[in-house]
Parts: sequence; C-alpha cells; structure tokens
Amino acid sequence: MKAFTLESSDRPARTIDIPRPEVGEADALVAVKAASVNGIDVYQAMGALAGMLEHAYPAVIGRDFSGVVESVGPAFDRFAAGDEVFGFIPTVPPLKSGAFAEYVSGGPALVLARKPAGLGFDTAAALPLAGSAALDLIDAIAAKKGDVVLIVGATGGVGSFAVQLAAQRGLTVIATALPDQDTYVRELGAADTIDYSAGSVADAVRSWYPGGIGALIDVVNQKDALSALASVVRPGGHVATLMGAADVEGLAARGVGASNVMAAPTAEKLNLLAQLAESGALRVRIDGAYAIDRADEALQAFQRGTRGKIVLTF
Repeated sequence: MKAFTLESSDRPARTIDIPRPEVGEADALVAVKAASVNGIDVYQAMGALAGMLEHAYPAVIGRDFSGVVESVGPAFDRFAAGDEVFGFIPTVPPLKSGAFAEYVSGGPALVLARKPAGLGFDTAAALPLAGSAALDLIDAIAAKKGDVVLIVGATGGVGSFAVQLAAQRGLTVIATALPDQDTYVRELGAADTIDYSAGSVADAVRSWYPGGIGALIDVVNQKDALSALASVVRPGGHVATLMGAADVEGLAARGVGASNVMAAPTAEKLNLLAQLAESGALRVRIDGAYAIDRADEALQAFQRGTRGKIVLTF
C-alpha cells in the first residue's frame, strides 16, 4: 500500500510502498478515504519527534482519518465490515502506525466513531484532533456566558473550531486575524478581530477592555509571547494553551488560572463533533485537498498557514 512514511530520523518522510497492515484478533482494518494534517504530523515528518518519542521504522505519518471498515478480527466488536468511520491514532511509542496510508489497522487503543451519512469523508477526517483540542481548550477556560475570550491562532483548524464553539456557548470572541481573514473569522462567530501584524495584540485588547478580559486561548505562541498576552486576563480569568507555554504558578500568583492542554480525542468527543458538523452548527472548512503522492505539498501548505484544514485523499 502507499503510505507517507518516515524511514529514518535523518531524512524527511516520503510516499513509498509498504506492506498492508495485518489484522489482529482484536483489530479492525480500515480502508482510508481521507486523512487530515496536524502540527504533530509536520514535526514527525521532519524527524523532529525522533529524539522525544521512540519510532519503529518505517513509521507512517498522520493521526486523523476517515474510511470504511474492511475487516475485523474475531474479538473486535465495535464496528463491522462496511461501516463508515472516522478516527484518531494515539501517539503511543513506538510510533509506527499512521493515517497517511491506504489502510489503517488498530485495536482497543484506536479511537473510532461512526461517520454520519450526511458527513463527507474529507470533513470527518478534519475533525478528530483539532476538534477535540478545541473542545478541551473551551472546557479548560471554564468561561461564563458573556465573558470575553481572546483566541490567538483563530484561522487554523483548532482556532476555527474554538471560535465557533466559544461563540455557541455565549462567549464574546476576539480573534486575531490578518485583514483579509477578517470576514472569515467573523462568519465563524468572532465579535471583533485584531490584526496581529499591525502592532501589539495585548495593547489593542487593553484599549478596548482596560479592566481585562475573562480568558485567553492561544494555539500559537511560546512562553514570552504568551506571557505578554496573558497579562490582559483579569484576576479570576483563565489562560489555556496547546503550546505547553503557560506559567501556571506565575499566573496563579495574580489570581489567573492556567492550563497547558494536551488534546485527548475520545469516541465521545468525535461523536459530538460529528453531530455538530452534520447539523451545520460546526463549519469545517477544507483549505486544500491533496492526493497521497503529494503529501509533502500538503505539509508545506499547512506550514504556510491555513483557513481551516488540509486533507489528504485516497
């Protein structure tokens, strides 16, 4: 089968032919229809994760996928052959299995949910990691209806979902966006936008809300930049980031909660995201679709920045 694969840590991933995965006693084999690109995929494809997480080469890149169950082992009872599903491959060392392949196989650890008939394979594949991250970030800030939340990195996969989920919970969303992205994030539910290329985002927020805001969600910035933005959150508020950059103790000293969120997709979260997407309550914008032979181009497009998600198709 074709798969976008890292063969060693000292050269980038490429599309090659590898054996189709075997189906164990408690496994399901899924014929992949689509897979989506996330930040972790870019790092792994460059070999950047090899020093942090054990790999078993050849290691297939990719976490999110959708497809059709082709066969199941006798002890696998969650789905049957022919079922349309979407899911997530956990990042459990040694990293070997991945979603950027014609087939995915896995057992109890494989996060799987049924794909609604009204949801396309591309859309379903875009949901698991980014959608779960957005849900976890919104839960982490524990904001109340009417609270103001600044969302930094609002146009990408996680950010675009977070803007929508926050607005649906009655929060007033300020989103960072370039001028040509303003209409897009407002359509997602942002009440206001700040052009992050035009000066200090923190200063702009302070000019609108001198007393501070209720929450910050940041999916972009590292420690110093995050600390500057966190200064606009008032005591009693909360900061949540995917970058592991929040100074939990320092923020607590001035009465601000902080969460370094590690997204945790589950079947329950995937079912919720699928329901929202199928009903139209959660918009999923596919910013580009690439065949598996162009997987390297898909990762390059992701690195340039997206409005929504990048997917691979099979």
